[in-house]
Amino acid sequence: MSFEDPIAEKLLSDSPYERLRARQLSYFVQPIDRKLAWQSYLLFALAALLPVLSVLPPSVRDSYVPAVASSTPKLAFVALVAVVFVAGTGVGHALVEHARLRLRPLDERQARELVTFESLCSMLGFGTGGLATAVTYALVLVGFGGRDLLDTFLAVGGGNPFAPSSLGVTVGFVAVVALLSAVVLQTLSAYLHVRAALADHS
Repeated sequence: MSFEDPIAEKLLSDSPYERLRARQLSYFVQPIDRKLAWQSYLLFALAALLPVLSVLPPSVRDSYVPAVASSTPKLAFVALVAVVFVAGTGVGHALVEHARLRLRPLDERQARELVTFESLCSMLGFGTGGLATAVTYALVLVGFGGRDLLDTFLAVGGGNPFAPSSLGVTVGFVAVVALLSAVVLQTLSAYLHVRAALADHS
């Protein structure tokens, strides 16, 4: 009876890229097509900011975001930061996979450079981008607590996340960019999954 051990298989692989990835002590060792899918889910969550803010309690919505799509609350800028990090590093992940397939067989130097760049994209995308997404929705939850919770939040020194920002970033703009980016990353995920499968069996 034989048992499949994917980690041992990668450590013994002929590919220096797979060997280096298997030796990494990281939470982000999943295939790139899966990472892209996860990043697209983060972007879909950010695109949902528009309908979510539309159902805020009237006491908050009417005071700060009466016309949600064209409103410019400060939390919209935080959401835009999340979109930039998640979408940008998603493109970086896709470029790593494209280079891996285009340049194969990779030498040790090429493999190390790709693994290093992939790790950077993963940390920035899921770390910084994921944190910015979580902060965005944490601020949204303050609004769902109603005017009383928002006043309490302000009283303890928190800034008003629903106050207009001078940066001019609208909720509608963030939602559209996030949605388009999510669709692009989902498409890249599917494409790279099929391409990698065909390349591995060629």
